[in-house]
Amino acid sequence: MRILVLTSSFPRHEHSYEVRFILELAQWLSRIGHSLLILTPHYPGGKIRESWDLIQIQRFVYFFPIRFERLAYGPGLLFNIKNDFFACMGIFPFLASQFLSSMIILICEPVKLIHTHWLIPQGFIGAFFHRFLKVPHVATVHGSDLNILTHHKILTPLARFIIRNSDMITVNSNYMKRQLEALAPDCSAKIRVIPMGIDPEKFQVTEFFDIKKKFQTRHLILSVGRLIDWKGTIHLINAMPDVIRQFPDTVLLIIGAGPEKETLVNRAHKLGLENRIHFPGVVDTEDLPSYYHAADVFVLPSINKCGKTEALGVVLLEAMASGCPVIGSNVGGIPDIIIDGETGFLVPEQRPEILAEKIVQLLLDDNLREQFRQNGLIRVRDKFSWEKVSKDFGDVFDLVLTNHINKGLVIYERRAG
Repeated sequence: MRILVLTSSFPRHEHSYEVRFILELAQWLSRIGHSLLILTPHYPGGKIRESWDLIQIQRFVYFFPIRFERLAYGPGLLFNIKNDFFACMGIFPFLASQFLSSMIILICEPVKLIHTHWLIPQGFIGAFFHRFLKVPHVATVHGSDLNILTHHKILTPLARFIIRNSDMITVNSNYMKRQLEALAPDCSAKIRVIPMGIDPEKFQVTEFFDIKKKFQTRHLILSVGRLIDWKGTIHLINAMPDVIRQFPDTVLLIIGAGPEKETLVNRAHKLGLENRIHFPGVVDTEDLPSYYHAADVFVLPSINKCGKTEALGVVLLEAMASGCPVIGSNVGGIPDIIIDGETGFLVPEQRPEILAEKIVQLLLDDNLREQFRQNGLIRVRDKFSWEKVSKDFGDVFDLVLTNHINKGLVIYERRAG
């Protein structure tokens, strides 16, 4: 099946880590026989057309001079719009260029289906061509787009237009499914929960450097993610005094970067834990498995802040695939990953005392850690591997196309009759 994929984010280089899940999904879909053309924004210095393995990539130019193409990439569209004048100036040219580029591709290429990532703006473009050109359309929601639509009521008609003009909509988690159903209750039947996945084999490394030796510790707690408010990292820091009282040689590593870093560092200093809590910054993708393997416990302490929360929590999947016991807040899509007491611990959000209690419980109980390791590995492979996820997407594409063909035959038979 020839599929046109519309997205506002895509890796700029084949080995870059940014929004890599879209590339990896495309690679796995190509392995099972689909032909994909990715239409994504251009960036200064980027090629207009290129091929990575079996995937064709076309980047649309949306601003002149090109050095001022600042809307896409980096921290993301929303951040760029809020913080960069030229990003704001690029909004309408961006929409117009992606729309026109899509139309040209639909005219020139034998596209059977459009797959859009994010409801805004790609979902609207896919819905438009579905409505007026009858092109099959599958929309994938990732979280931030749904948050915008649910918190800006003026956009509700736009959201309903997109949802009603999509043959199928996929979401990362049951939490997002409930959010989308609240927005358009009459469209519940067309919503499918298909998470973004990982390749578990990438985290089964046999050679890695000794993180515990580097930080001179026997017990290592790890957290990975952007340092932003709704990740709840401050609550993990607040839990550490209770942990360190029972395990004085414990070190917490907080990997990532973001606007909250200064606040978090100051909190660690105020608690007198500057030697126990370290901020290595952003770590190379190739090195992350070493950190996961070294950690005794991985923690994702996210919160729900005005609707902003974890759509899924892919870092939990990476930790579990590495054989690291996990703890996560009982918010957003995290309960789709962690079965409490079986594959990890779920804890109430913003409750550092309970979080500390669960960390201590795991550090004390070798058998429980081993149970979480084994069960976590099985769950990731069975439910969240790219092999499973790409098959689920392929099944959705096949169903949508079959329905369109059958619908066309019914219309033809009625006219013939």
